[in-house]
Amino acid sequence: MFSNNILALNQIGLGNEILDPEDAFKMTITKIENSILINWEIEKTYYLYQNSIKVIHKDQSIAFDLIGDPIVHKDEFLGEALIFRNNLALKISDQKERNLKNYEVIFQGCAEKRFCYTPIKVKLSSL
Repeated sequence: MFSNNILALNQIGLGNEILDPEDAFKMTITKIENSILINWEIEKTYYLYQNSIKVIHKDQSIAFDLIGDPIVHKDEFLGEALIFRNNLALKISDQKERNLKNYEVIFQGCAEKRFCYTPIKVKLSSL
């Protein structure tokens, strides 16, 4: 389901201090009429970058709305960036098809312990 960040965790020697991405960024999906609603429950001391979130349908980027309260975060590498903490919802209003197998969500998040995950790709059919 989630791209494999475990190898990176072991290589930098952080062991159990950093959560697996599926535990740090718990996702659920709900279909409402012609819309898809994806909810992230973001663990305490973790966050998602707003500008890293993308939705792909059959290799094409599609529009979506983010429902949440972004905050400005000062990052020593990226400068100021908007992030989400605690929870976030993503709504795809113009669902192209009922079958979710052709939808993929890409996002990137970090732990405050100075660890950022590689971009995470999730096929919606796996949720």
